[in-house]
Amino acid sequence: MRIRLTAAGRGIVVLFLGLVLAALLQAEGLRKQAEIQPGGFQRDLALALTRPLVDVSRVLRLTTPRHELQVAIGREHEDQIDTQVHLTLPPPAGPLPRRRRGTPARIHRGTPASVQKPRFSATKPLRIWVAGDSLAQVPGDALERVANPAVQVVGVESRLSTGLARPDLYNWFTRVQEAPAQLRPKVAVFSFGADDAHDFMAGVPDGRHVGLLGSPSWNAEYRRRVDGVTRELNARGIYVVWLGLPIPDGPGFKRSFPIVNRILESVAAAHAKGAAYVDTWHILDDAHGRFAPYLRVHGKVTLMRLPDGVHYTAAAGDLIAAQVLKQLRAVYRLS
Repeated sequence: MRIRLTAAGRGIVVLFLGLVLAALLQAEGLRKQAEIQPGGFQRDLALALTRPLVDVSRVLRLTTPRHELQVAIGREHEDQIDTQVHLTLPPPAGPLPRRRRGTPARIHRGTPASVQKPRFSATKPLRIWVAGDSLAQVPGDALERVANPAVQVVGVESRLSTGLARPDLYNWFTRVQEAPAQLRPKVAVFSFGADDAHDFMAGVPDGRHVGLLGSPSWNAEYRRRVDGVTRELNARGIYVVWLGLPIPDGPGFKRSFPIVNRILESVAAAHAKGAAYVDTWHILDDAHGRFAPYLRVHGKVTLMRLPDGVHYTAAAGDLIAAQVLKQLRAVYRLS
């Protein structure tokens, strides 16, 4: 007996087959999403479902189109899972110094006036690499718009939902090892932390346990990573500018963002000759220290923040870029 499908039934079959094909084409990505989840029942289930999916996809060579597309857009390692925190220099002998209470923490100025500053010009521009999570893009674009021929932005790399806490999503430590030879920057401007301000942390050394966000163990491990990146680049002659996290709208990030900011600030203070911290929190708050979607800029009320209460508008990017350049002028002569 032949079974005849109605139009709706045929549509359901086509939809199902389409979903199966899509899953096979995206099998490697689905597998990575399963691997990087925190431990628990959901991760175990996702691994059990995606393991045979990847096997079938590889046998049918359905992973090839995805890989070729990734190569074409420069993301050929997108599906690889690398949790190694790649830091070649040994850690410092003792804990990093902490800023004393009551001392200002806006922008750390590096080179004293008596020291001869390296000079850069249109024929020898200061090469700047901007990188980080989604908050890196707008300040990076603003630095590219700067009308100063002595400054050249050699790359703006912004990867959503990434940071120093989750190398399994994207390993910035590997990128920090690669970028100096590829881009030859003299300055690295980093915006990390918005996606790091949570409890889970990947790539923790064997035998060590990291507690919840803000705990001594979490702070120590995150500081180790920020300090390690700073020292790696300083050893290559690269000055590092850490952009702090901005004041957010609503209570969600108002506890977590300051935790990250204190660590970034303390590391920059410990490497004052080779690093700086730009306090975006106070660049973008109002006169009363509150979140402000609008600020008055050059006498005009200007929108600073997007509706999510975290990300910047182009005008906010311009303010941050101006502070970055102010810091760089304290270190370099930009003719």
